[in-house]
Amino acid sequence: MLSPDALRDCIQRAKQRDPTAISELYAEYAGMILRYLHIRVTELELAQDLTQEVFIKIINGIERFEYRDEKSFLGWIYTIAANVLHSHQRRRRVVSTPFDTRDDLVDTSSQNDVRVITDRIALQQALGQLTHDQQQVLTLRFFADLSNSEIAGMLRRTEGAIKAIQHRALQSLQKIMNREAEEPALTASPATAHPERTYQRDCTLEERELGGITRRNDQLRRPYELPAGD
Repeated sequence: MLSPDALRDCIQRAKQRDPTAISELYAEYAGMILRYLHIRVTELELAQDLTQEVFIKIINGIERFEYRDEKSFLGWIYTIAANVLHSHQRRRRVVSTPFDTRDDLVDTSSQNDVRVITDRIALQQALGQLTHDQQQVLTLRFFADLSNSEIAGMLRRTEGAIKAIQHRALQSLQKIMNREAEEPALTASPATAHPERTYQRDCTLEERELGGITRRNDQLRRPYELPAGD
């Protein structure tokens, strides 16, 4: 993690086309951009290509960027990433992929626990039912690993507003997932009512799944590794 002074110096050197500075910026922020884009497009390779396009635009435009703090830089590169994504969608005439169709966000290759797999798929389906702002905030918070303060700077909103959106989103997710967990019990006998999901009514969503996302961050990062040498 670059300190504010180190980031300022790195940006100044990048403005002079210092290859080391450019590499440092790429190493620091490419993963965040890739995770943000991958959630919104179908293929990982496409997300990687768009990430490269974002960084080309960052380097080409960095001379005009006026650094104030890291929030201003995050907001700037996030705007570039959003514009690149919008341009891609306009060219392809596609709509941003909702969470509930993105099964590849769940890495089941190392999961032997059916309950965990089931709950993660249910989480993705529930996320798809949130508002755009709620999806955006939770995406940046739990998948791009940004703090509420960083998200506020990027979205040009107050930190209090971001916390409120996140709080409402988590409440909505808990209601959605609890409702879906209860549905099998209404249509099946106790022996066949998916007992692996009934525990959901007894604990909060934060403890159950989104908290697990942050605790298992290394596992979630694996699908987003950048190609070596880029």
